Amino acid sequence: MPTTNSIADAIQACLPLQHKTNNKNDLLKKKESSDASTEASDDANEIRAGVTNRSSLCDVSISMTIQNMLTLDPENMTYTAMFEIDFKYRLKDYIDLFQLHDKELDAENFQFPFIICNTVETEELRSNHFFRVCDENTKASDVSMYGDPINVKSRLTNENDVSKAIKCEKYCLVGTYRYHSNGTHQPFDEIFTFFKIATDGRPGTEYLTLKFHDDDSSFVAFRKQVRDYVAVDDPVALDVDMSHEYNESSGPTYPRVYLFQRFRHRSLEDFLKFYLLPSCLPILLIFSAQDNGSDSIIETVALSSGLILSDIALLFVNDSPDLTFSEQSLIFNLAYLIFGSIFSSIIGDTNSISEKYRFSVIVVVTLSMPLSMLLAMYHRYIAEKDNKAIVNYLKKQNFDKLKDLV
Repeated sequence: MPTTNSIADAIQACLPLQHKTNNKNDLLKKKESSDASTEASDDANEIRAGVTNRSSLCDVSISMTIQNMLTLDPENMTYTAMFEIDFKYRLKDYIDLFQLHDKELDAENFQFPFIICNTVETEELRSNHFFRVCDENTKASDVSMYGDPINVKSRLTNENDVSKAIKCEKYCLVGTYRYHSNGTHQPFDEIFTFFKIATDGRPGTEYLTLKFHDDDSSFVAFRKQVRDYVAVDDPVALDVDMSHEYNESSGPTYPRVYLFQRFRHRSLEDFLKFYLLPSCLPILLIFSAQDNGSDSIIETVALSSGLILSDIALLFVNDSPDLTFSEQSLIFNLAYLIFGSIFSSIIGDTNSISEKYRFSVIVVVTLSMPLSMLLAMYHRYIAEKDNKAIVNYLKKQNFDKLKDLV
C-alpha cells in the first residue's frame, strides 16, 4: 500500500507552485489522521466494495427525497422519477483537495462533481446552495439541509469562517433511469430500481468518501405502488467503493452510493390469464365426449383445435423479447391439449363413442389443471430464488456476482 509521503508527493506534484508547500503539509496532516485506510484486497479480480485501502481527505454526506415515481416502462426497463439529492461537506477540506483557493467564497462557486450512472435522461428543475457556519469539529453528517436558518450564509466574507463552514447543496431532478429485472420471470418477476450516484472521476475524487445520511432522507414515494408493481420492504442505501475498471484492484478506487428499491409484480391477473384459464379450457371437451353421435370424435378434435387457437392468440398478448414463464405456460398447455386430443382420438372409435374414449378425455381434462398449477409453483419458486439471491448479493455488496448491476 502506498505510504503517506508517496501519496502526498504525488498530489503535490500536480499542484500549482504557489500552493505546494502549505497544501502538502495539510494533506499530510489529514492523511495521518484518517481512519479509513485498510489493507488492499489480495484478489485482483475482486470488486472492492465497502472497506477499501482508499484514504479520505473529504467526507461527503448524501441524502435523498423521492418526491414521485412517475412512470414505469417494462419494455425498455426504465422508470421515471422526480427527486431531490443533497450533498454536504466541509468547505475547507473540499477547497484543499481540489485546489480551489482562488475561488470567491460564494456558495454557488462550489458544486459537488456527481453523476447518476444509470441515467437515460435527466433534467435539473432547480438547485439550492448555501453554507452552514458551525463549530470546526462539526461533521457534515451532523448538520441538516433543513431547519434553523440562523447560521446559513450564501457567501462568506470572513476567511476564518472557511474552516467552520459546511457546504450544503440540493438539486431537484426529474429523469428516466434504468432498472434491473429478469424479464423471463414474468408474471413472477421483480424490479430493482436504482439510483447509482458516483463522482465524475476528476483528479482528487478518489480521496472523497460518500456516506448516505438517512435522517435527512425521505422515501415515501419509493414505497408506493407503480402500475402493477408493489414495493417490498424499505429502500436500501449502499456506500460502495470500486476501481475505475470495476474488477481491477491495482488502480485507485472511487466512491459511489447506491439506493435501490425492490418492487414485486402483482401476478394474480396474469396467473389467471396464462395459467388457470388455459388449463380450464379442456373441460369443454367433456361435453362433446358425452354425445353418442357418429361424428362426436371429429367434433371433439375440431373443438380442441379451436381451443388451441385461443391459446395461440394469448401468446401474442405478451410482447416481451424473451420467452417468459407466462408464455412457457401457454406453450405447455398447447402441447398438452394437442397430446391429449391425439391420445383420446387414437383410443376412441371414429364411428362411436367408446367408454375408453370418454375415460381418456376425463383423464386429460382432470390432469390439466393440477399440472398447470405445478408448473406455476415451479416458476414462482425459480423466480423467488433468483430475486432473493440478488437481494443478498446487494446487501453483502458482492458485486462480483452482480456485474451487470454496477
